[in-house]
Amino acid sequence: MKHWQIGLIVLTIIAGVLFSKREPLVFAWYSGKIEKSTLAERIDLIDDAIEIRLPENKTAPYPVVLQFHGCAGIRPEFQHQWADIANNNGYAAVIVDSNSPRGYSREESLEIVCAGKDLLGFERAGDVYAALEFIKNDSRLDTDNIILAGWSHGAWTVMDFLTMDPEKAPPGITDRSVSTPTIDGAILFYPYCGFGTLTRFRPLSQSPKMLGFIAEKDEMVDAQACIEYFQKQKKRDPALEFITYKDAHHVFDDPFLEPDYIHWYNEEYFSDAKSRYVNFLNDIVSAQ
Repeated sequence: MKHWQIGLIVLTIIAGVLFSKREPLVFAWYSGKIEKSTLAERIDLIDDAIEIRLPENKTAPYPVVLQFHGCAGIRPEFQHQWADIANNNGYAAVIVDSNSPRGYSREESLEIVCAGKDLLGFERAGDVYAALEFIKNDSRLDTDNIILAGWSHGAWTVMDFLTMDPEKAPPGITDRSVSTPTIDGAILFYPYCGFGTLTRFRPLSQSPKMLGFIAEKDEMVDAQACIEYFQKQKKRDPALEFITYKDAHHVFDDPFLEPDYIHWYNEEYFSDAKSRYVNFLNDIVSAQ
């Protein structure tokens, strides 16, 4: 059975037990089915697909924003847009490509990853661990100041990662233990919060400062599921900030969309999100 077929089966099973208490058992079963590797092997898988962009207006070491793309894979102009914003505010931007190293083209990514047939968020969370380990050896980067930023599937990945024990290897990684840096912040753009996510039944194991952006008219994910999640999370952590943009579409912050989708871009919402993003970065640094 192919890997993506297992992913499709697990989503079907999860959907079937959506309102039961058996969902954690399904994840435990699926964790045993996914492809295994050591942490070193996972780093080797993604290291050539990691791009590091450094600021010019500050001396090293730089605080870090780790960027995780959506399900369709890297779109360089879009990721560079946010990397430039981080750089202009003194942060290094580390852009992690999860799809290309696995041999997925954009078309294949849309068919397989976006359809939930492979590389679910909690499996891709191993890439977060690998990226965190990868940057430890770069003296230009301040690994005491780390923010995770994710878009759509990347936000799902970050959220699932934050439910995991930072001292234990994630699903798919065979090391007995790992040791990851403390995460200072998480920025989540229009995340997926539906079935298949660990946050549905697990609390966060880390409590970084969090900023979420939700598109009320999102065509790709269930915005209401995320609103409900963030509302519950805010009761536990009043410092959590999340913004719901009325009439916003998925990828409302992407001015590089194809002509058929460019109407999803909203300059006003992007400008507001950018301002909040910058304030979040500055608040993290000033709190250190």
